[in-house]
Amino acid sequence: MKPTTNPALERDALYAKSQVYIRRGFRAQADEDTEEYQLWASLALELLGKAALAKVHPALIADPNHSQSLFAACGRQLSPEIRTIAAHTLFERLSHIDKAFDSRHKKICEQMALRRNAELHSGESPFSGMSPEAWEREFWGAVEVVLKMQAESLESWLGAEDSKTPAQILEQAEEAMQWAVKHRIERCKEDFTKKYQDPKQRAKILEDTKKFRYWEWPQFINMAGEGLDMAECPACTATGMRSGSLWNEEVSDEQDPEDPGTEWVDLTYVTEEFFCPTCGLRLFGTKEIEAGGLSEEYTKSEARGRDFGEEYGND
Repeated sequence: MKPTTNPALERDALYAKSQVYIRRGFRAQADEDTEEYQLWASLALELLGKAALAKVHPALIADPNHSQSLFAACGRQLSPEIRTIAAHTLFERLSHIDKAFDSRHKKICEQMALRRNAELHSGESPFSGMSPEAWEREFWGAVEVVLKMQAESLESWLGAEDSKTPAQILEQAEEAMQWAVKHRIERCKEDFTKKYQDPKQRAKILEDTKKFRYWEWPQFINMAGEGLDMAECPACTATGMRSGSLWNEEVSDEQDPEDPGTEWVDLTYVTEEFFCPTCGLRLFGTKEIEAGGLSEEYTKSEARGRDFGEEYGND
C-alpha cells in the first residue's frame, strides 16, 4: 500500500486552503475592512507558497528539526503533531523554484508575514491605516509568480470572475513599470550626452570604464545579490555592473589536465540588479532587468579544489 502524506504537508490541501483564505479576504474587502483583507491575503500567500514547495516534495515544507514532520512528509506517520518551516525559510526556498521569484518578491512577502505575525501575536496593529494600494500590486505580482510555479493561474485560483481585478492591477503595474524603465534609460542617456558633448571625450570616457576596478566603488560593494559581473549599460553603453542570485552550478567540461587537483565550476546567476556609475542608471528586479533589455542570467567560472572524500585507513 502506497504511503500517504499528511494533509498538513499535502500540496492539494494547502492549495485549497489558500483559496478559502483569499476568498475570505475578498469578503472583507467587499465590507471595506482593509485590515482583515490584508490579514487573510497574507495567510493565503503563505499557504500558496507552501503548496508550491510541496508540489516539488512535501519534505521542503517540513520543519527540518522535527523528525516526526520529516517522516510524515515521506509518508510515515509517527505523530499527529506536524511542524512546518517559518515564512522566511519558505520565501527563501521559493527563490530556488522559479527565477522570476526574485529578491524583491521575497522582501515583499517577508514584510507581509512580519506584519501578520505582529497582528496575531502582539498588541501592535500593523495593518491599521494601511490602504490596499500600499501592498496590493506587489502582493498580486508575487502571487502570480507562485501560481506559475504550480502551472496555475489567477483564474484557476480565484475563479474567472474574481480574477479580473487582480489581473487588471497586474496589467496596469506592468505597463507602468515598462514605461518607467524606458523613461529612466532615456533620461540617463540624454543626461550623459549633454554632460559629454564632445564625441572624442565621450568615447574616451566609455573606453575608460572598461578598465575600472569595481571593488574600489562602494556602490558595487553594497549591491544586493552575489556574483558581480560587468555588463554594458543600456543607456550610455558604458561598462556597468550587474549582480544576482546563484541559480545553478555545474562542473565545467573544460578542465586542466596538468592540474588534477583543481576543477572549474560554471556558476549561473539570475540578474536582479544593475548599476552604471557613468550615467547613474539603476535597475532592480528581474522585471526591470527584462524591460531594460539586459540578459536575464549570466555565467561565471570559478576554480575549486577537488573533493576526493575522506581517506580510509587500514588500522
